[in-house]
Amino acid sequence: MSQKKQFSVKFKMFQHDEVIIFASIMAQSRFFLTAFLLLLSGWVAVGLGLNDSASNWIHHFSNHTIDNFFIHFSWLAEWLLIILAILTVFYVNYKRGLVMGIGLGIQSIFVALIKNYFNAPRPIEAKFFAIRHIENLEIHHWQSFPSGHTAVAFFCMGLLTTSIPRLQKSIFWGVACAIFAAGIGYSRIYLGQHFLFDVCTGGTIALLFLRLSIYVSKRLDYGV
Repeated sequence: MSQKKQFSVKFKMFQHDEVIIFASIMAQSRFFLTAFLLLLSGWVAVGLGLNDSASNWIHHFSNHTIDNFFIHFSWLAEWLLIILAILTVFYVNYKRGLVMGIGLGIQSIFVALIKNYFNAPRPIEAKFFAIRHIENLEIHHWQSFPSGHTAVAFFCMGLLTTSIPRLQKSIFWGVACAIFAAGIGYSRIYLGQHFLFDVCTGGTIALLFLRLSIYVSKRLDYGV
């Protein structure tokens, strides 16, 4: 092969790699930017003293159909989302999956330690507003701060967005995954299990642990 043809092939390969890397960065930035803006809006509400009133409004803006939907939607962040995210990343890159799995595990321990240390009252115990009776839902009473479901949702959805090649190229999925994670947090307030403050804290913790896990993965050269 002539030098000119070799240069042309290498240049095309370089362009292809650059496009993939750029698309990956854009998808990651869309997820983190959208997640940041959603959490920021929650933190602004908390900062304005609207933690109780916003939680009350979300909890009581309801009907029976939405109750059933959010009971099942919230359940996704217990085990199904964790298993789906970790197994998917292991399939794509088992080394990266190992790092991310350890990161999620450390995050879960960190959240559990905070929960046990503060043992903050849930809305039903805090009695800042009346808690609705929701059929087929067990209301928890303590360890409200922070929201573990929300932390899991933001970490796992960010993990899927930044690890699956097809999702890495999609700005739409970066935004959609962030909204999905925020939806889990919304469901926890809607079901009367958490305050807005708990949800914002859980999401913020997740973004920090996710960024740290991605950084470690890059440092170990286990993928973008």
